[in-house]
Amino acid sequence: MKIIHCSDIHLDSRMETNLSARQARERNAEVCTTFARMVDYAEEQGVAAVLIAGDLFDSRRVSAQTADFVLDRVRRASGIDFLYLRGNHDEARDPFAGQALPENLKTFGEGWTYYEYGDVTIAGLELGKDNWAGMYGSLMLEPERTNIVMLHGQVSTQPGEELIALPQLRGKHIRYLALGHIHSYQKERLDPEGEYCYCGCLEGRGFDECGEKGFVLLEAERGKVRGEFVPFAARNLREVPVDITDLTTVTQLRQAMEKAAEGIDGKDLVKFTLTGTFTLETQKDLQFLKKSLEPLFWFVKIKDESRFRIEKETYEHDASLKGEFIRLVMASDRSEEEKAQIICCGIQALSGEEIIL
Repeated sequence: MKIIHCSDIHLDSRMETNLSARQARERNAEVCTTFARMVDYAEEQGVAAVLIAGDLFDSRRVSAQTADFVLDRVRRASGIDFLYLRGNHDEARDPFAGQALPENLKTFGEGWTYYEYGDVTIAGLELGKDNWAGMYGSLMLEPERTNIVMLHGQVSTQPGEELIALPQLRGKHIRYLALGHIHSYQKERLDPEGEYCYCGCLEGRGFDECGEKGFVLLEAERGKVRGEFVPFAARNLREVPVDITDLTTVTQLRQAMEKAAEGIDGKDLVKFTLTGTFTLETQKDLQFLKKSLEPLFWFVKIKDESRFRIEKETYEHDASLKGEFIRLVMASDRSEEEKAQIICCGIQALSGEEIIL
């Protein structure tokens, strides 16, 4: 039996922290189409069930358009069961209000629900304040069956409202624990009989979700579950560190950034993080750099973590206005970051240049 384990799709997410309103709308549409592409893939591969381990939606605000889109794609894939377990972001009381649910869309509640497919049992429960303490004792699985359990939460050694206590699930004859909540792929042993896995999200939404995103394709039979991560995102988010120490011109900085990003697909979202040190001579024009790199990628962001470096000999005996200004700032009790910013702005002003903050 082939099964897809996915989670944390976060449909109708705002995504405007980094993106413009237009880009956020485009990315939201891409998340929907990635979900649809995954269903296409499931049909092509002969998948019998798609496990959605929480956070199909991002909040209680679910648009009618998105709800219609999901139901239509599920309904048309009539040969596949969709087992939807709500997560902590699925706050909408009924995202499909007023609509008849397709027969192949299966749901869970606050008590254990079991679905059986041949020798495979898929069990799931939605964690809440009233059931987290007793859920471990009430889980009943037959040892001779191929048991898959779905939960949404953070793995822990102790139980809690949004915590999954792994020690209390050991010895329960679980072959595969399909988890949602963590947005990156992780797989570990649960006990000698089985393993637990976070499949990650289908599409990254911010730069805290860098790297390949997708789902896990499972094959379950005769008491064994084998899983393979399938990268599937339309775009990936990449963070690229660039050491700018000893670089002085804006051309050198841009070339270093381009070199560091070699191999990254032009359709991806890229965050360059500048590291190392810079001096008064460094042409660190972030706006120019961003604009010059934007044609190479779908989205570009630059974060500056470089540190200002100034040697005493460059200003200690300088009798000019510039030297006096630098000595005055360096003798102040401001932070090193503030001193660097003041000196850079001051030198730009003294040189008649445009001040770049």
